[in-house]
This record gives sequence, C-alpha cells and structure tokens, in this order.
Amino acid sequence: MRVLQEGGADWVQPEWLPPYAPDLNPVEQVRSHAKYSDLANFIPDDLADLDRAVRPSMAGQRDQPSLIRSYFHLAGLKL
Repeated sequence: MRVLQEGGADWVQPEWLPPYAPDLNPVEQVRSHAKYSDLANFIPDDLADLDRAVRPSMAGQRDQPSLIRSYFHLAGLKL
C-alpha cells in the first residue's frame, strides 16, 4: 500500500504492524542481547552499577555491524 500525502515523499511506504510486536522490533533484540548475553548472571549493586554495565554492552553492539544486521534480518526488515 502506497500512501502519498500532498508534498510528502513518494518513496515512503508504511508497514502496518500489530500493536505490540517485539519480534518485529530490532530494539528488542538489542535489549535481549544485553540482558541474556553481555549481562547474564550480572547482579548490580544499584542503578549506577547497572548503568555502568549496560552502557558498554550497548556501545559494543553498536560497533558490530553484522550483529545489528542480524537483528533486522531476524525481524524480517530490510536495511
């Protein structure tokens, strides 16, 4: 379905998704990787400790293009 609005970009095509579809959201894969891989068995002492652990996990994923591509592939989305 192509939806064009006056003055809008003709290359934009909306994708209709269910109200909540974590399997179709690459961000959920980022969180899952951090939670079950990088931070598995991690028990923070407080929120600051958790923050110090999560930030490097997110930065590490950002530096792995093949990992990011796999999240989009898993969701069935094209880059």
